[in-house]
Amino acid sequence: MTPNQIDPLYTIFEQHLFNFNDSDMDRKTFIDNVVHEYFAYLRKLCIVVPKSLEGPVFEEIAVQVNTMLVKKIYGCLTLKDYQKSVPTPARRRARTRYTRMNKDAERGAKTASRPSRGGSRRAG
Repeated sequence: MTPNQIDPLYTIFEQHLFNFNDSDMDRKTFIDNVVHEYFAYLRKLCIVVPKSLEGPVFEEIAVQVNTMLVKKIYGCLTLKDYQKSVPTPARRRARTRYTRMNKDAERGAKTASRPSRGGSRRAG
């Protein structure tokens, strides 16, 4: 990841935050949805978390998402209040990053699943 590239977890989190519509959803469900999508994104990139470590990794990422949520909506009583306070250009940038991230993951998954062509060449 380059220094200017935004972490995919944050990109997914931001997308869920801006598209939040279910006022009955609790914090745990919101966080679980973000983490599940992040795991799906990692799978697209052929990044595998061993079964024995899935639980602890999931919990650690959930803690990170909770921290991001607290920091992001600090001062707002509800997610709806937060959504109202976000300017349209920021929403567009977030949507663009999310779309680009998913397209890159799809491209990477297709490239990884292709068999390599030919053998190696040696300079002689």
